[in-house]
Amino acid sequence: MSTWSVFKFGGASVKDADALRNAIRVVREHGRSPLVVVVSAMGKTTNALEAYLQQRELGDVSAAEAILSEVKDFHATIAQSLGLWEGDLPGLISSEWTRMASIDPQAPYGRRYDAIVSAGEVVSSYILNAALCEGGVASHWADARTMIKTNADHRRAVVYWDATEQGIREAMKEPGIYVSQGFIASGPEGEITTLGREGSDYSAAIFAYALHALELTIWKDVPGVLSGDPKFFSDVVLLEEIPYATAIELAFYGASVIHPKTIQPLQGRGIVLHVRSFLDPELPATRIGAVPQLTPKVPCWIRKANQVVITVGTRDLSFLSEGHLADVYRIFSDLGLLVNLAQHAAVSSRFCVTADRVTVPRAVEALRGNYRVEVLEDLTLFTIHRPHDAARSWLANQGTILLDQRSGVVDQVVMHLHPSA
Repeated sequence: MSTWSVFKFGGASVKDADALRNAIRVVREHGRSPLVVVVSAMGKTTNALEAYLQQRELGDVSAAEAILSEVKDFHATIAQSLGLWEGDLPGLISSEWTRMASIDPQAPYGRRYDAIVSAGEVVSSYILNAALCEGGVASHWADARTMIKTNADHRRAVVYWDATEQGIREAMKEPGIYVSQGFIASGPEGEITTLGREGSDYSAAIFAYALHALELTIWKDVPGVLSGDPKFFSDVVLLEEIPYATAIELAFYGASVIHPKTIQPLQGRGIVLHVRSFLDPELPATRIGAVPQLTPKVPCWIRKANQVVITVGTRDLSFLSEGHLADVYRIFSDLGLLVNLAQHAAVSSRFCVTADRVTVPRAVEALRGNYRVEVLEDLTLFTIHRPHDAARSWLANQGTILLDQRSGVVDQVVMHLHPSA
């Protein structure tokens, strides 16, 4: 019987030197060999690397280099604060920044995105592994790119499970404590791929699945999974137990605590997922597994800001056919643009997507070749799981509703918020 466990630390849990010291304490006090520690990029590094790529795309080289310089200084400062800026670490980090900056500018956008943004996880794992070793934990660095194998769908790669399981089990055949990266993998030609934004949870589930782990623990800056983000919603409560199926639904609709693809591999092998606070590990946590029902039974709120609604219609006002919709979705797919909500009428369809300075304008440009296109920006998407009348009434008072869709136990609303909301 396997005795492996998997820990996953997100960006907030390794955002600075103090956070890293806390992560080391958590591993020392709550971890045991054999253990895989999966780490995200530090703090807001992924956002910064996306901004770096966007400035390169827009041709503003000086702005791009300024962003990259800040990213480099941020990581060097953390390593220096921990007394780690010596030995092999500076060279390892420098080689990763060099690799990232030398990407072929003529390569497809998705391939460049993955090659650049993945650097955040690699550098983060170098620093965490060095910090653990310095703190008395005999950990080993392991490269997820050599273990997790995918197809070539950049920014949302599909895992090849048999090859991945073989790669992980071969690399970790000796019990121990391993530090590896979330979010990143490699494609058929050895090129870097990524598993989708916030995909480090999914990576941790992949490791747990491959190793037949007893449990996966995701360490967060909140005490488990809450019924909503307390920054935006009042009266939120800790969800103590969540059935696999409910967790999949919440993640699919955008619950920020869990990546959408995380649950299914765990469910397939009956692996329990705990979501715990790294700030106070002794607080009650959320348990996701083969439990009979959501406890407690309350509405769950999900809020996605920075949304755009793209309305697409035929030029001659004829009906939108399946062929038209297939063409629209192909354009979105080719650009890696995910549709959060779609609503179809006879002569037009509306698509809610997350704003992006590069991919959204390119999608709009491509669509305008054959369709009438309108764009509304600065919107917010709300999803309520198991809503009641009071929740719907509260939401209706927050702004102007543009899209309203109800399906089973889920309500989704796209709206332009009032300034005070």
